[in-house]
Amino acid sequence: MRRFLPVIVLILIAPLVAELLGGSTPITLPIAWPFLLPIYSAGALLIRELVRRRGRGWASILLLGAVYGLIEEGLATQSLFNPTLYNASHWGARIFGINGVYTEFVIVIHAIWSVAIPILLTDLLFPAQRNVPYLGRIGLIVTGICYVLSFALLWVTAIGFIAPGYMAPPILHILVVLIVIVLVVVALGVLPRKAPGSRLLVSAPQPWVVLLVSGIAAFLWLALLGMLWWVQPAFARWPLVLFPMLSALAVLGVMIWLVRQWAQSRDWSDRHLLALCSGALVSHTLVGILVITHTTADRVGLIVLGLVMIVLLVLFAIRVRARVRSDDSPSAESGSSPVVPRTVG
Repeated sequence: MRRFLPVIVLILIAPLVAELLGGSTPITLPIAWPFLLPIYSAGALLIRELVRRRGRGWASILLLGAVYGLIEEGLATQSLFNPTLYNASHWGARIFGINGVYTEFVIVIHAIWSVAIPILLTDLLFPAQRNVPYLGRIGLIVTGICYVLSFALLWVTAIGFIAPGYMAPPILHILVVLIVIVLVVVALGVLPRKAPGSRLLVSAPQPWVVLLVSGIAAFLWLALLGMLWWVQPAFARWPLVLFPMLSALAVLGVMIWLVRQWAQSRDWSDRHLLALCSGALVSHTLVGILVITHTTADRVGLIVLGLVMIVLLVLFAIRVRARVRSDDSPSAESGSSPVVPRTVG
């Protein structure tokens, strides 16, 4: 049972982070969970297994997270193209039948919150297994089958209940499939394998700084694409729509650059990684409370869930801090060199 505990945890965390903590699926609507949540569990687990088996790192996980988003939103629900579903066309930049702002928003949401953060949290919970696959060949095949079945269930639900009668033009489906193929090849075949490297003789910022920067950046990114058009509709029209789209890309680019720099620091540790995803999680839930939820019951439920999340993250941070100190003490006593192998890919 202990061998499969990380699998169970990832299966539970993925839909919790992706849908419930962000308010996309209200906790007061449990009847919707069996139709919307299984694809997240199977998708995140499948991506982690493929990346670990190919020896790739976080760049591959993020690319495959984008692939996940394209498949779910472009092929299953077709929300990338449907102008009325989720009011996606009102977000702005609808061109050639594609909801531009919504597409930028939802693909990154899936890459980070649906895939990368659940995988990172699970790795932090089970550090001894972070660099190895959880499943054997049969488990991988079963996970793949579950993902396909979950996709089919979501597709049937979408065309029957979520957006009945809508079908995007075939050319858009073909475009999604081609992009998916290219991204999968790049993620698993082109990007270099993760290899140990040397840390730089510089210090990482304190974990609370990483938490603060991550939280502010996540909230700013979410607000630019998910809230600005709602507060001021002029930003959903040309040419002002370029401001939130380009600004959000800039925020994302700066954060990627910062994390890459921080990860090369000599004292970058699991405490920093937990702070990084904690900031993003808190902002994700805060935006859900402010914008996504529509009823008092849903808002109160998400507030309670968010508070529980914060308490669990604090307890987890205490545990990780003790673990990091324990891991560092032998090397500190032996006077080892500050140039040590990197722990992130």
